[in-house]
Amino acid sequence: MNNKVFALIDCNAFYVSCERVFNPKLNNRPVVALSNNDGCIISRSKEAKALGIKMGVPLFKVKDIVEKENVFVFSSNYTLYADMSRRVMNIISYSSPHTEIYSIDEAFVELSSLSIDYEEYAHQLRKTILQHTGIPVSIGIASTKTLSKVANHKAKKDESLNGVCSLVGHEDIDKVLESTEVGDIWGVGRRLSKKLINHGIYNAKLLKNCSDSWIRKAMSVNGLKTITELRGISCMSIEENSITRKSCCTTRSFGKLLTNLEDVEQAVTTFARRATERIRSESLAASCISVFLRTNPFDKKSPYYSNGASRTLPYPTHDSITIIETALTLTKKIFKNKYQYKKAGVLLSGLCDESEIQETLFEKNYNQNSNLMSAIDSINYRYGRDTIQMASECRLGSWKQKRKNCTQNYTTQIDRLLLV
Repeated sequence: MNNKVFALIDCNAFYVSCERVFNPKLNNRPVVALSNNDGCIISRSKEAKALGIKMGVPLFKVKDIVEKENVFVFSSNYTLYADMSRRVMNIISYSSPHTEIYSIDEAFVELSSLSIDYEEYAHQLRKTILQHTGIPVSIGIASTKTLSKVANHKAKKDESLNGVCSLVGHEDIDKVLESTEVGDIWGVGRRLSKKLINHGIYNAKLLKNCSDSWIRKAMSVNGLKTITELRGISCMSIEENSITRKSCCTTRSFGKLLTNLEDVEQAVTTFARRATERIRSESLAASCISVFLRTNPFDKKSPYYSNGASRTLPYPTHDSITIIETALTLTKKIFKNKYQYKKAGVLLSGLCDESEIQETLFEKNYNQNSNLMSAIDSINYRYGRDTIQMASECRLGSWKQKRKNCTQNYTTQIDRLLLV
């Protein structure tokens, strides 16, 4: 018998909600947030959804709706969103002995060991998060993580539930599963949902009742876990310890097409520095560096070019200078004149914990700039991430992304605090 109880806390339209916290005039108005380079819509308020604006659609395709309905459009401000996420996750972690931060706006908690009224707990947690951060959340409670996702989906759609849906002790879970489209089930992607629909399986109830042998053949072992969880048997526990990442990639589209090596080098330097800062903040070091460049694959009028190169370092490092020098060497190797470049990226792989790095007889100073890196990190943390940059970033360049409607970093820069 399954005695476990899980809750999924999911922030509502998280990026839009972050913008509304610092601009209450946006409440009850159609609002969208855009991806990097102001490309596609990645967060929508319910008012924007009601206008027919779909997730992931390029902004230019809904330009008429945006202008006609006075939709507020914001460039993504990931510094602000990450800090607001940290605040929400801290509140969630304090509320439960077992927490798994699943994404920037989602977290699972296990409530099995708590002798509480689960719905009362969820309503109180929801109230606390809203009071302390201004972010509205929806909470789904069930006997498995997959069912808690289903419950959360219902909590978002049914306004009469006040943001909380519990399937624990629910008399007719099958009725809830029947109203859940197969594409909305956790672990069922777009391609797989099409396959299932072609076999007449269009909701969660039908999927739950499939035979194990057919599921194993059509969806593999992971699919069988999903089905087992839909049946109320827990197969997936809370993962409290984060797994060391295997790679770290920073990639961006340019604000406009680039033809000069110097402009591309400036962008690659920034990407390499930011990726290195990220692994350094996690006490990791990289063994291999890769760089890629490509032109616009959708521009049929210009020749297409895409290339990449990698280099394995003699020892793992998180020294920005070493990694940037290597990245620039690789950039010169793959850069070709007469092309208009649209995108570049830097991938750091072969990551390991810095405490596991072994010194060799000939390479004892693999981390010789550690004090310098620590000083740079401290200054950038205090005054803003790009306060101190590398010299090759300071040339005049044209790669900067379009961020026409980006808000301030209200919570991470002292000079950006709102004045009341």
